[in-house]
Parts: sequence; structure tokens; C-alpha cells
Amino acid sequence: MKVLIIEDDKKLLMTYKRILTCNFFVETASNLLDARKIINNEDFDVVLLDIMLPDGKGYGLIPSIKKKPEIIVIVISALEEEATRRMAYEMGADDYMIKPVTLFELEYKLKAISKRRKNENLIIRIGDLILNLEDLTLSTAHSMITIQHSQSIVLKMLFDKYKENDILHKNELNNLEVVRKSDNFRIHTLMSRLRKNIEELESDRVFIENVYGKGYRLVVMK
Repeated sequence: MKVLIIEDDKKLLMTYKRILTCNFFVETASNLLDARKIINNEDFDVVLLDIMLPDGKGYGLIPSIKKKPEIIVIVISALEEEATRRMAYEMGADDYMIKPVTLFELEYKLKAISKRRKNENLIIRIGDLILNLEDLTLSTAHSMITIQHSQSIVLKMLFDKYKENDILHKNELNNLEVVRKSDNFRIHTLMSRLRKNIEELESDRVFIENVYGKGYRLVVMK
């Protein structure tokens, strides 16, 4: 998980970084100007944000960060007033911690976020289907089946391409190690079995189309 710490107290900033780097990828900024540059050029899972910065209030960064709503913003400030906390939440903060913050509490909170993110990434909703990458199941609201590992990987790849309005090219599948090691190495056989599994679940919103000479496209009906 990638964490950005925005804090003007250099000693505190380095303490946070030293502790958190053991479990997370950490970047730092000590003012609004540097923070904006980093936020505009990189993606983060969590931002730890101080309010009182040398070139302005940390509040002003929250709307920019929250253009990507999946980013968690945790304000860490010595300001305890209810109005200050309310302002942070109204600007889009997800949590507010009052200094001094114990490093144990901060690390525990970030580990909980990381665990939740990992679990969320293992469950993928595709139309009326739910793909569970952990237990290799594909299900609808009424039924569930177990699929091969290779099929789960390919279905996720198809869905990622669907979100990009793109197709899954055959050469991408041929280069996939999990497919080469599977019992159904022939790509069209794998796709045929994956289609059969989707049909068995009686999904009426998810289809896999052949794109002649190129590869496959996932169709998800609204």
C-alpha cells in the first residue's frame, strides 16, 4: 500500500516515515506546494494530512485528493476544536486523528485499511456475476460454481480490458504463464469452458465475444 505523509514537523515526519516504511511504500511532503506536485503525478492509497502547513491550510488539498474517491484521507492535527474536525469531514476527510498520535495506533489503522483493500480486490463484480479470486468461485445471486485458476485470471483480464474499452489480445493470453501451465492450454478451449460456466450460472448480462483474428471482448449489459 502506498502512503503519502504531509507534515511540516520534520522530526515527526521522519519518525512516521521510519516506522511506516517497514510495511508500506511511503512518500513525504512538508508543504502544500510539494504535496500538490506529488499528488498530481502519483497515485496513493492513503494520505496522512496535517492541517497547519507553512504555506497554507491542509484542508485545501482534500478536494484535489478526493477526485479519486478511493484514496483514504486521514487528517492528523493538534487542533481539537469541533469546528475544525467538522470542516475536515465536510471537505472530504475519511478520518481525523488528534496529536499526539501513538505510532502503534497509526500503524494499526493503516494495516486495517491495507487488509480491507486486499479483500476488496479479491471480490470483483462483473454485471450480475461475482468473481472471487481467493476461493476461485463465480456466482450470481442464486447459484455458485468453482472455476479453474486459469479461468479466473482470464476473466479478470477480460474485465480489466472492458473497463478500458479494449479487447484482450491473443498474444497476451499466449504469454500468460498460468494459462500455459493449465490443463486447457488451447486458448479457444479455455474460452469455451469459461463461456459454459457463465451460461451455467444463467447470467443474462455477461458475454464473451470473439474478435476475429485479434482476441476476445467482454460484453457487460447494463
